[in-house]
Amino acid sequence: MGSTVPFKLITPAEIVFEGEAELVIAVTTEGEEGILPRHAPLLAALRPGILRANVRRDGSTERLERATGEGFLQALPDGVTVLVDEALRFEDIDVAKAREELAAASAAGDRSAEAFAAAKLRLTGR
Repeated sequence: MGSTVPFKLITPAEIVFEGEAELVIAVTTEGEEGILPRHAPLLAALRPGILRANVRRDGSTERLERATGEGFLQALPDGVTVLVDEALRFEDIDVAKAREELAAASAAGDRSAEAFAAAKLRLTGR
């Protein structure tokens, strides 16, 4: 168990993931932060971006990727909790709608909405 850390990814609507992670990478207001097991205590505000984690499921490691909204990350030596407004899977994203959101946010100067729409498009590869 020394190579993983308990990890929770939570939105207001659901617990997106709860289990063990080998690595969690989130976009903080200061840049990307990678969290490994036994990380020093950290509390960070999150910007919209792509959250990536190597998680353990059924004895193997798989990659979890979500386009996330604003939120917070708490890392302690014995656990990582990420609370975000939204955490969208690749399959949840409508590319045409995300492009419209990006254009509207850019025109309005809404940097947070612009970053979230851009994260959605990056996750889809478009």
